[in-house]
Amino acid sequence: MQPNEERFARFSFAIDKVAKNLQKYKNEQLEKFGLRSMHLMYLISLGRTPDGMTATELAQNCSVDKAFISRLTGDLCNAGYVEYKSKKATKYNNKLILTESGQKITKEIQRIIDESVAHIIGDIPETHLTIFYHVLNQIAEHLEAVPV
Repeated sequence: MQPNEERFARFSFAIDKVAKNLQKYKNEQLEKFGLRSMHLMYLISLGRTPDGMTATELAQNCSVDKAFISRLTGDLCNAGYVEYKSKKATKYNNKLILTESGQKITKEIQRIIDESVAHIIGDIPETHLTIFYHVLNQIAEHLEAVPV
């Protein structure tokens, strides 16, 4: 196997394994709240923005399309975790906010995330993590720039 072929294989397998395990773990943890992993970044984004976010802002923040955000909004409004800030504005320029119930579960989810991250990181030194995230971000940027 050529060096670049070996790097590609190692990287692809590792990323796929991490993604699958992370997805599985998130779904297991969120199931008790009646949520799936796709709801997680949405809730975290709204939790960080008490003034709320429009669907467009959420789509940009979560790196998904507006149609996906629209489906998630319906799910989370029906569950009572999210609502529109204004009862008068149209839904396209209206900000979405967490309800009291949404704030409560988002805090509980954040507690689970904090415990999980502490366990996953374990004894990895902060300097290694800084380098890891720097390199991972560079790889992500380079992947986005690869001509199709």
